[in-house]
Amino acid sequence: MRRALFIFFALLLATLLGAVWYAYDKGFTSKWRGLVTNEFRKRGFEVSLRRLTLDPLRGLVAKEVRVYETKERKRTVAFIDEMVLQVNYANLVRGRTFLDALDLRDARLSLRLKKSGGPRIEVAKLNARLFLPPQQIYLASAEAEVFGVRAHAAGRLIYPATFRLKPGDDGVSALAWIERIAAEIAALKFEAEPPLVSLTFSGDLAQPQKISVALAVWGEKIRRKNYLLQSLYLAADYRDGVLDLKELTARDAVGELRLTGFVESAAQTAQLRLHSTLDTPALLRAFDSFPALDEVVFYTPPVLEARAEIVFGEKPAALVLGHLALGKFACKSVIFESANADFSSDGERWAAREVRLAQRSGTVSGDFQQVPGDFRARLESTINPKVLRPLLSGMAAETLAQFEFPEPPQFSLKAHGAAPTLDAVVVHGEVKLGPASFRGVAAESASATVHYENRVLSLAPFRVQRAEGGGGGGLYFDFRRDEVRFDKIKASVTPREVMLWIEPKLVGDVLPYRFPKKPPSVFIDGLVHARGGKTTRLSIDVKAPGGMDYTFQKKNLSFPQLSGKLLFTPDHLRISELDAAFLGGAVRGDAEISLVKNRPGHSAHLALENVDFARLTKLLFDYDDSRGRLNLTCDFTGRGEDPRTMEGRGDVAVTDGNVFAIPFLGPLSGILNGIVPGMGHDVARRGSSTFIIKDGVISTEDLLVQGKGFSMLGHGKLFFIDDRMDFDMRINAHGLPGVLLFPVSKLFEYTADERLSKPVWRAKLAPKL
Repeated sequence: MRRALFIFFALLLATLLGAVWYAYDKGFTSKWRGLVTNEFRKRGFEVSLRRLTLDPLRGLVAKEVRVYETKERKRTVAFIDEMVLQVNYANLVRGRTFLDALDLRDARLSLRLKKSGGPRIEVAKLNARLFLPPQQIYLASAEAEVFGVRAHAAGRLIYPATFRLKPGDDGVSALAWIERIAAEIAALKFEAEPPLVSLTFSGDLAQPQKISVALAVWGEKIRRKNYLLQSLYLAADYRDGVLDLKELTARDAVGELRLTGFVESAAQTAQLRLHSTLDTPALLRAFDSFPALDEVVFYTPPVLEARAEIVFGEKPAALVLGHLALGKFACKSVIFESANADFSSDGERWAAREVRLAQRSGTVSGDFQQVPGDFRARLESTINPKVLRPLLSGMAAETLAQFEFPEPPQFSLKAHGAAPTLDAVVVHGEVKLGPASFRGVAAESASATVHYENRVLSLAPFRVQRAEGGGGGGLYFDFRRDEVRFDKIKASVTPREVMLWIEPKLVGDVLPYRFPKKPPSVFIDGLVHARGGKTTRLSIDVKAPGGMDYTFQKKNLSFPQLSGKLLFTPDHLRISELDAAFLGGAVRGDAEISLVKNRPGHSAHLALENVDFARLTKLLFDYDDSRGRLNLTCDFTGRGEDPRTMEGRGDVAVTDGNVFAIPFLGPLSGILNGIVPGMGHDVARRGSSTFIIKDGVISTEDLLVQGKGFSMLGHGKLFFIDDRMDFDMRINAHGLPGVLLFPVSKLFEYTADERLSKPVWRAKLAPKL
C-alpha cells in the first residue's frame, strides 16, 4: 500500500509538474483563453490573447494582448506585449467574475490612433497595478515613458463599459487632438532629465463631464529646433465641467511666461490671462508659424500682456485685450528704437490704439480700427521715409530711393476703406518738407495735400520752393499703370532741374535750352509713362522774359526774350508758337524733334523778321562787313548734329544793307567798276532769293541783287560745308549804260567754281586760267 501510494503521489506530482511546465511553456488552450477574453468583455473591453501561460513566480500571464474598438474586432486600438492576471480561483470554479487585477512590469503598450496608417503612441517601461472591481477601473499606480516623457497616473473610474470615444461637438475628433499632441511631443528634445507628467483622475464614464482630473507637468531644458525652454511647470484641474488652469509658467534664457485661466464647458466660456517676457519670436520660429519673423531681429524680448474672453458654441467668439511693448528691434536692416501698442479684437473687429513706433530719425504714432467692411486709421509721422526703403518693393521703393531728406518730413494722414490693403484703402492728409531733394535736385521747402485711392497717389495741390523760384500744382502717381500725371503746374525754376523731377530721360532734350539770366515761367500739364510706355503726352508752356540761349548746328543763338510751347510724346518733342527776339528782330516758328535714339531727326519751320544781317552772318559764317536787315522763311529737316543731313527750302531777302559785303559777292563790286567806271561804288542795298538746302549745299535759281544803276541775276550752288561754290551771275546795267551794253550783255556773265570763302569771279566766256 505504501509503495502504491508513493507511486500515485509521484505520478500526481509529475503530472502537476508537467501541467505547470506545459502551461508555462506552451500555454493554456483556446478554451481557457476564451474564458479570459469573455471576462474582459464583461468589463467592457474586447480583447484577444495570443497566449495564456502560467508563470510559477508571477502567476497567470497573458501575452500579445490586443484591445479592439468594438466587438467586430475591425480596429485594434492597443497592443500589450504581456500582462499578469490576478485571478480569484474560487470565483473561477463557481463560474463567477474571477479577474480581480492586472499587473504590468516593464510592459510595452502600443496605441493606434487612426483606423489605417498614421503614427502610433508607443509606451515603454509600463509598470502598473490595475484593479478591476465590478463596474470599475481602479488604477492604483502607473508609470511609463511616452516619447521620452515620464508619466505617472492614478485614479478610479466607474462604468467603463459605457464609454466610447467620439468626435467632439465642434467636429474635431478627439483622436485627432491626441495625434496632434503626440506629434508635437515627438518634435521635442530633452537636454536634462525627461519631463514628468502626473495625472490623477476619478469619475463616472457614463457621465464624462463629471470626471475630475488633476494634471501637473514639470520639465527642464526642453528644446524645439533652435529654441530652448529652461523650465516648464503646469498645474491644471478639471472638475464639474470646469477646466481650471491654475498656473502655466515657462522660462527661457531671456524672460518668463505666466498663463492662468479657466474653461467652463456648461457655459461654453473661457477666460485667460497672459504675461510674457519670453523670447517670443524665437519660440514662434521654432514652430514655423510666422515666416515673416525671419527678417526681424529683436535686441530685447517683447513684453506682452493680454486678457482673453472666449465664447464657444454655434458662433464662437473671442474678445482679446492687451498691450505689446517692443524694445530695440530691426526689420530688413531698418533699426527701430521701440514700439508700443494697445490692441483689442473680437474675431470680426480689431483695433490698435496709442500705437507708437520710434526710430532714430523720428516717430510714427496713430490709431487703427477694423470692423466688417470698414477700416479707419490715423497716422502722424516725423520719421525720415528714406530709412524705410528696405521695407518696400517695386516702384514705391524705386521712387523713394530718389529722395533725400536732410530734415525729416512731417506727415499727418487719415485712412479709411473696406480693408487695410493698398487696393481697398483711401488715404488723405498733409505733408510738409523742409530742405529735401529728388533725383539730386534740391528744394528749400515743399508742402502738399496727399490723397491715395485705387493705387493712385496724388499731391494736389503741392508747393515747392527753390532758391531761384517756386512752383505748384497737382501731381499724380498711378502705380497700376506706371504713370505720372502733371496737372496745371506753374513754376519759375530751371527747366533742367524740373525735367529731372519729371522724367530724367527727357533731360538731354532740354539741355540745349539755357536760361543764364533768369529761369523761365513754365506751365506743365500732361502725362509721363515712368517705364517708357506709349502714353506719354506732356505739355510745357515756356515764357522767358530774361532770355534764352540755344545751341543749333554748333552755333550759340541768343534770344533776349522768348515764349513757346513744348509737347513731349513717346517719340517726339514738338515746339510750337515759338516767338522770340533775335538779333534786333524776331524769330517765329515751330519744330518737331525725334526722341528715338536709333531714329534721330528734326523738322522745323522758321521765320526771321527784320534780323540784323551783319550780326547773323558774323554768327553763322564769321563775316565781318555785312550790313542790312534780313527777312527769311524756311522749312527744313535734319538728323542729329550733322549739317549734311539738313534738307529744306525757303526764301530770303536782305534790305538796307551792303550786299557786296557778303564775301562770295564782294569781288563783283570791282567787276562793276570795270564795266562802268564808278558803278562798283553804288552799294547793292537789296538782295533776294529762293533756295534749297540739301547735302550741305545751298542751291538757288533766282538770286537777285539790286543797286541804283544795276541788277545782278544769279543761280548756282554754295557748298558751305566743303568751302567751295559753283555759281553763275549776270550783270545788267540800268538806264543808258544798259541800252548801250545790251548787244554785248553775254560778255557780262560771270562764274565762280572755287573756294566759297575766297571766291574768284571770271567772265563766263573767258577760259579758265
